[in-house]
Amino acid sequence: MLRLFPEPAVRLTLKDVYRDVFFPERRERPYVLLNMVSSLDGKAVVEGKAGLIGGLTDRAIMRNLRARADAVMIGAGTLRAEKLTLDVPEDLSLERASRGLKPQPLAVVATTSGNIPLTQHLLNTSPDNLLIFTSPATPCSRLTELSRRASVETSASLLETLSLLKQRHAVGILLVEGGPSLNHALITEGLVDELFLTLSPKLLGGKGEGSGSLTILEGLALDPDKTAQLNPISIHLSGRELFLRYSLHG
Repeated sequence: MLRLFPEPAVRLTLKDVYRDVFFPERRERPYVLLNMVSSLDGKAVVEGKAGLIGGLTDRAIMRNLRARADAVMIGAGTLRAEKLTLDVPEDLSLERASRGLKPQPLAVVATTSGNIPLTQHLLNTSPDNLLIFTSPATPCSRLTELSRRASVETSASLLETLSLLKQRHAVGILLVEGGPSLNHALITEGLVDELFLTLSPKLLGGKGEGSGSLTILEGLALDPDKTAQLNPISIHLSGRELFLRYSLHG
Protein backbone atom coordinates (compact mmCIF):
# COMPACT_ATOMS: atom_id res chain seq x y z
CA MET A 1 0.00 0.00 0.00
CA LEU A 2 1.41 3.40 -1.03
CA ARG A 3 0.23 6.57 0.69
CA LEU A 4 0.27 9.32 -1.93
CA PHE A 5 -1.13 12.15 0.18
CA PRO A 6 -0.22 13.83 2.44
CA GLU A 7 3.29 14.03 1.09
CA PRO A 8 5.86 12.61 1.25
CA ALA A 9 4.70 9.30 -0.19
CA VAL A 10 5.35 6.31 2.07
CA ARG A 11 4.76 2.57 1.84
CA LEU A 12 2.56 0.92 4.47
CA THR A 13 1.34 -2.55 5.25
CA LEU A 14 -2.42 -3.02 5.03
CA LYS A 15 -2.76 -3.39 8.78
CA ASP A 16 -1.15 0.03 9.29
CA VAL A 17 -3.59 1.91 7.05
CA TYR A 18 -5.95 3.92 9.31
CA ARG A 19 -4.52 2.16 12.38
CA ASP A 20 -3.54 5.40 14.15
CA VAL A 21 -6.26 7.71 12.84
CA PHE A 22 -7.83 10.06 15.37
CA PHE A 23 -11.50 10.98 15.40
CA PRO A 24 -12.82 13.91 17.45
CA GLU A 25 -15.48 13.61 20.13
CA ARG A 26 -18.97 14.98 19.50
CA ARG A 27 -21.22 15.85 22.42
CA GLU A 28 -24.72 15.22 21.03
CA ARG A 29 -24.13 12.41 18.52
CA PRO A 30 -21.42 10.03 17.35
CA TYR A 31 -18.68 11.12 14.99
CA VAL A 32 -19.98 9.61 11.74
CA LEU A 33 -17.80 7.92 9.13
CA LEU A 34 -19.25 6.87 5.79
CA ASN A 35 -17.38 4.09 4.00
CA MET A 36 -18.24 3.10 0.43
CA VAL A 37 -16.71 1.55 -2.67
CA SER A 38 -17.59 2.63 -6.20
CA SER A 39 -16.56 2.12 -9.80
CA LEU A 40 -14.84 4.93 -11.68
CA ASP A 41 -18.21 5.95 -13.14
CA GLY A 42 -19.71 6.20 -9.67
CA LYS A 43 -21.63 2.94 -9.32
CA ALA A 44 -21.78 1.53 -5.79
CA VAL A 45 -24.09 -1.44 -6.31
CA VAL A 46 -24.21 -4.03 -9.08
CA GLU A 47 -27.16 -6.42 -9.18
CA GLY A 48 -28.01 -5.14 -5.73
CA LYS A 49 -24.60 -6.01 -4.27
CA ALA A 50 -21.61 -3.87 -3.35
CA GLY A 51 -19.34 -6.90 -2.91
CA LEU A 52 -19.02 -7.27 -6.68
CA ILE A 53 -17.15 -3.96 -6.97
CA GLY A 54 -14.37 -3.97 -4.38
CA GLY A 55 -11.49 -6.41 -4.10
CA LEU A 56 -9.72 -8.16 -1.25
CA THR A 57 -7.74 -5.05 -0.30
CA ASP A 58 -10.92 -2.98 -0.07
CA ARG A 59 -12.45 -5.53 2.29
CA ALA A 60 -9.30 -5.54 4.43
CA ILE A 61 -9.36 -1.74 4.69
CA MET A 62 -13.07 -1.91 5.55
CA ARG A 63 -12.29 -4.21 8.46
CA ASN A 64 -9.53 -1.83 9.61
CA LEU A 65 -12.10 0.95 9.81
CA ARG A 66 -14.55 -1.28 11.65
CA ALA A 67 -11.86 -1.93 14.22
CA ARG A 68 -11.79 1.82 14.98
CA ALA A 69 -15.57 2.19 15.39
CA ASP A 70 -17.86 1.63 18.35
CA ALA A 71 -20.70 0.61 16.03
CA VAL A 72 -21.25 -0.32 12.38
CA MET A 73 -24.56 0.69 10.79
CA ILE A 74 -26.33 -0.35 7.59
CA GLY A 75 -29.75 0.26 6.09
CA ALA A 76 -32.35 -2.44 5.61
CA GLY A 77 -31.95 -2.43 1.82
CA THR A 78 -28.29 -3.36 2.11
CA LEU A 79 -29.14 -6.30 4.35
CA ARG A 80 -31.93 -7.49 2.07
CA ALA A 81 -29.63 -7.38 -0.96
CA GLU A 82 -26.92 -9.78 0.20
CA LYS A 83 -25.51 -11.86 3.02
CA LEU A 84 -22.94 -9.95 5.07
CA THR A 85 -21.19 -9.55 8.40
CA LEU A 86 -20.59 -6.44 10.48
CA ASP A 87 -17.86 -7.90 12.68
CA VAL A 88 -14.06 -7.89 12.63
CA PRO A 89 -11.72 -10.92 12.50
CA GLU A 90 -10.09 -12.31 15.63
CA ASP A 91 -6.81 -10.40 15.36
CA LEU A 92 -8.63 -7.07 15.17
CA SER A 93 -11.02 -8.19 17.89
CA LEU A 94 -8.08 -8.80 20.23
CA GLU A 95 -6.58 -5.44 19.25
CA ARG A 96 -9.87 -3.71 20.10
CA ALA A 97 -9.95 -5.40 23.49
CA SER A 98 -6.38 -4.25 24.19
CA ARG A 99 -7.55 -0.65 23.63
CA GLY A 100 -10.40 -1.06 26.09
CA LEU A 101 -13.10 -1.49 23.46
CA LYS A 102 -15.61 -4.29 23.18
CA PRO A 103 -14.20 -7.14 21.07
CA GLN A 104 -16.79 -6.49 18.35
CA PRO A 105 -18.41 -3.21 17.27
CA LEU A 106 -22.13 -2.95 17.91
CA ALA A 107 -24.07 -4.06 14.80
CA VAL A 108 -26.83 -1.58 13.91
CA VAL A 109 -29.55 -1.95 11.27
CA ALA A 110 -32.00 0.84 10.38
CA THR A 111 -35.42 -0.15 9.02
CA THR A 112 -38.81 1.47 8.53
CA SER A 113 -40.85 -1.56 7.52
CA GLY A 114 -39.18 -3.98 9.93
CA ASN A 115 -38.99 -6.48 7.09
CA ILE A 116 -35.35 -7.56 7.25
CA PRO A 117 -33.84 -11.06 6.83
CA LEU A 118 -31.79 -11.12 10.03
CA THR A 119 -31.43 -14.87 10.31
CA GLN A 120 -30.72 -15.47 6.64
CA HIS A 121 -28.46 -12.54 5.76
CA LEU A 122 -26.77 -11.14 8.88
CA LEU A 123 -23.95 -13.52 9.74
CA ASN A 124 -21.75 -13.91 12.83
CA THR A 125 -23.75 -11.45 14.95
CA SER A 126 -25.10 -12.41 18.35
CA PRO A 127 -28.47 -10.99 19.55
CA ASP A 128 -26.80 -9.25 22.50
CA ASN A 129 -24.62 -7.24 20.10
CA LEU A 130 -27.32 -6.33 17.58
CA LEU A 131 -29.42 -3.16 17.67
CA ILE A 132 -32.33 -2.52 15.31
CA PHE A 133 -33.67 1.00 14.79
CA THR A 134 -37.27 1.15 13.66
CA SER A 135 -39.64 4.04 12.98
CA PRO A 136 -43.04 4.94 14.46
CA ALA A 137 -44.53 3.47 11.26
CA THR A 138 -43.09 -0.02 11.87
CA PRO A 139 -45.97 -2.50 12.42
CA CYS A 140 -46.28 -3.85 15.98
CA SER A 141 -46.08 -7.42 14.72
CA ARG A 142 -42.69 -6.69 13.19
CA LEU A 143 -41.47 -5.04 16.40
CA THR A 144 -42.41 -8.12 18.39
CA GLU A 145 -40.60 -10.40 15.96
CA LEU A 146 -37.46 -8.24 15.89
CA SER A 147 -37.38 -7.99 19.69
CA ARG A 148 -36.87 -11.74 19.88
CA ARG A 149 -33.65 -11.46 17.89
CA ALA A 150 -32.12 -8.13 18.91
CA SER A 151 -32.44 -4.98 20.98
CA VAL A 152 -34.92 -2.61 19.35
CA GLU A 153 -35.15 1.19 19.50
CA THR A 154 -37.74 3.41 17.81
CA SER A 155 -36.81 6.85 16.54
CA ALA A 156 -38.56 9.42 14.40
CA SER A 157 -35.48 10.77 12.60
CA LEU A 158 -31.87 10.03 11.80
CA LEU A 159 -30.75 12.74 14.20
CA GLU A 160 -32.71 11.06 17.00
CA THR A 161 -31.20 7.71 16.00
CA LEU A 162 -27.69 9.10 16.31
CA SER A 163 -28.52 10.80 19.59
CA LEU A 164 -29.81 7.52 21.04
CA LEU A 165 -26.67 5.72 19.88
CA LYS A 166 -24.57 8.28 21.71
CA GLN A 167 -26.60 8.65 24.91
CA ARG A 168 -27.90 5.11 25.48
CA HIS A 169 -25.32 2.94 23.78
CA ALA A 170 -22.08 4.90 24.30
CA VAL A 171 -21.30 5.05 20.57
CA GLY A 172 -18.66 7.71 20.04
CA ILE A 173 -17.60 6.63 16.54
CA LEU A 174 -20.18 5.30 14.10
CA LEU A 175 -19.17 3.68 10.82
CA VAL A 176 -21.93 3.65 8.19
CA GLU A 177 -21.63 1.19 5.29
CA GLY A 178 -24.66 2.17 3.22
CA GLY A 179 -26.73 1.66 1.37
CA PRO A 180 -27.12 4.57 -1.04
CA SER A 181 -30.49 5.74 0.35
CA LEU A 182 -29.20 5.87 3.93
CA ASN A 183 -26.06 7.66 2.71
CA HIS A 184 -28.18 10.26 0.92
CA ALA A 185 -30.33 10.90 3.98
CA LEU A 186 -27.32 11.33 6.26
CA ILE A 187 -25.54 13.66 3.82
CA THR A 188 -28.72 15.69 3.27
CA GLU A 189 -29.12 16.25 7.01
CA GLY A 190 -25.46 17.14 7.50
CA LEU A 191 -24.79 14.13 9.73
CA VAL A 192 -21.61 12.76 8.09
CA ASP A 193 -18.20 13.92 9.31
CA GLU A 194 -15.88 11.91 7.05
CA LEU A 195 -16.15 9.95 3.81
CA PHE A 196 -13.93 6.96 3.05
CA LEU A 197 -14.29 6.06 -0.61
CA THR A 198 -12.59 3.22 -2.48
CA LEU A 199 -12.37 3.78 -6.23
CA SER A 200 -12.32 0.47 -8.08
CA PRO A 201 -10.83 0.51 -11.62
CA LYS A 202 -14.07 -0.58 -13.28
CA LEU A 203 -16.57 1.03 -15.66
CA LEU A 204 -20.03 -0.43 -15.12
CA GLY A 205 -22.55 1.78 -16.90
CA GLY A 206 -26.25 1.43 -16.17
CA LYS A 207 -28.70 4.15 -15.25
CA GLY A 208 -31.05 4.34 -12.29
CA GLU A 209 -32.57 1.66 -10.09
CA GLY A 210 -33.91 -0.40 -12.97
CA SER A 211 -30.38 -1.17 -14.11
CA GLY A 212 -29.39 -2.59 -10.75
CA SER A 213 -26.48 -0.11 -10.64
CA LEU A 214 -26.86 2.54 -7.95
CA THR A 215 -24.49 5.36 -7.06
CA ILE A 216 -23.18 5.96 -3.54
CA LEU A 217 -26.01 8.49 -3.04
CA GLU A 218 -29.55 7.72 -4.19
CA GLY A 219 -32.25 10.33 -3.73
CA LEU A 220 -33.25 13.82 -4.80
CA ALA A 221 -30.57 16.05 -6.30
CA LEU A 222 -28.60 17.96 -3.68
CA ASP A 223 -28.26 21.73 -3.76
CA PRO A 224 -24.57 22.34 -4.55
CA ASP A 225 -24.69 25.63 -2.61
CA LYS A 226 -25.93 23.92 0.56
CA THR A 227 -24.08 20.61 0.60
CA ALA A 228 -20.93 20.08 2.61
CA GLN A 229 -17.50 20.87 1.26
CA LEU A 230 -15.21 17.86 1.00
CA ASN A 231 -11.56 18.32 1.86
CA PRO A 232 -9.02 15.54 1.20
CA ILE A 233 -7.28 14.06 4.23
CA SER A 234 -5.40 11.17 2.65
CA ILE A 235 -5.02 9.17 -0.58
CA HIS A 236 -3.68 5.61 -0.71
CA LEU A 237 -2.95 3.39 -3.71
CA SER A 238 -2.91 -0.40 -3.73
CA GLY A 239 -2.61 -2.16 -7.05
CA ARG A 240 -5.18 -0.37 -9.20
CA GLU A 241 -7.50 0.71 -6.37
CA LEU A 242 -7.50 4.20 -4.83
CA PHE A 243 -8.51 4.75 -1.21
CA LEU A 244 -9.72 8.30 -0.53
CA ARG A 245 -10.47 9.94 2.80
CA TYR A 246 -12.34 13.27 3.01
CA SER A 247 -13.61 15.48 5.79
CA LEU A 248 -17.03 17.09 5.33
CA HIS A 249 -17.65 20.65 6.45
CA GLY A 250 -21.13 22.12 6.32
